[in-house]
Amino acid sequence: MKIVYVDGEFLPWNKAVIPVDDLAVIRGYAVCDIMSTFRGTPYFLDEHIQRLMDSAVKIGITLPWQAADIKKIVSQVLDKNPDLSEANIRIIITGGSSPDFFTPSRAPRLIVLVTDIPGLPEEWYSRGVKVITHYEERANPEAKVTDYVPAAMALKKAKKAGATEAIYISSDNLAMEATTSNLFAFIGNTLVTPATGVLKGITRKAVLGLAKDMFAVEERPLPLSELLNAREVFITGTNKGVVPVVQIDDTVIGKGKPGGKTKALIEALDRHANAFSSGNNKG
Repeated sequence: MKIVYVDGEFLPWNKAVIPVDDLAVIRGYAVCDIMSTFRGTPYFLDEHIQRLMDSAVKIGITLPWQAADIKKIVSQVLDKNPDLSEANIRIIITGGSSPDFFTPSRAPRLIVLVTDIPGLPEEWYSRGVKVITHYEERANPEAKVTDYVPAAMALKKAKKAGATEAIYISSDNLAMEATTSNLFAFIGNTLVTPATGVLKGITRKAVLGLAKDMFAVEERPLPLSELLNAREVFITGTNKGVVPVVQIDDTVIGKGKPGGKTKALIEALDRHANAFSSGNNKG
């Protein structure tokens, strides 16, 4: 049975609980982050922990931990789950117990759990995916919070339409991000991604770093009309990497198959991951 870290204790999965007066339960007041291991080593661990802590600060959670404390706990949880050759690592910081069910306490809770990495269809990468558009604006886009109700509803809508993801469109018709992904488009030969009003994904950051050595890159507003006329579109995320988008609603993107520039970025990210693993294996 998997071992979970909850509020200072390492517990079997079926014994891991938090009190019902925790604001994560009562109000959905919590932040989270997720990362994956690559050949046994957490990929972008420092970056994910920093984003987690930044998210907590942005919503007013006072942190009693340093990044090094959380990093150590992640390592301990992995060590206590040796049967997982590769794992998703989820870290959650809750608002803690609240006597009035509203005011954040100064004793937040830290949860770290690991699960198997789900397999994704190979055809996502070889053939591309369909996405839909969905008018939605996240209340606090720069904080990765646990409130995924809008995302769950948008994904339900996407599934009904035979799509993999839903792209959030703002009230002024700007394409922003997807429910659990960042959004990129090749407008002409320039790679464009929204600059503000989105969660700055760790994979997004890696792709931008790689792309700047390969293409012209712009972080700026991306109108929906421009997105629908893009030569290539793709989405990125921790678990999915770079996924080509070949259809948005009823509009076919480019030639209706993954484009050469997107494929080049998929390969570049793969090389980056392999270099990361090799570097860690040397140390």
